[in-house]
Amino acid sequence: MKYLKISIPNLRKNLNDIIEQLRSSPVAIYSSEKPVAYILSAKSYEALLDKLEDVDLTELTKSRLEGKRVQVDLSTL
Repeated sequence: MKYLKISIPNLRKNLNDIIEQLRSSPVAIYSSEKPVAYILSAKSYEALLDKLEDVDLTELTKSRLEGKRVQVDLSTL
C-alpha cells in the first residue's frame, strides 16, 4: 500500500495538508528514520475494523465446524 512518509516536525507544520492527504492514502509518521505511527482516514479505519471483524468471525466459524457435534431432535425443543 502506498502512503505518505512525514517527520514529526513536518506533521506539526503541515497538519491541515496531512489531513487532506488522508483522502487518498494513509500517512506514516517517522522519527529517526523509523515509522512510529500511521494515520488513516476515518473511512479507511472503519473498513479495516470491518475486515478484522470478518477475520474473527471466519475463525470462530472454522473452530465451531471442527468442534464436537451434537444430534438434536427439533420436535423436543
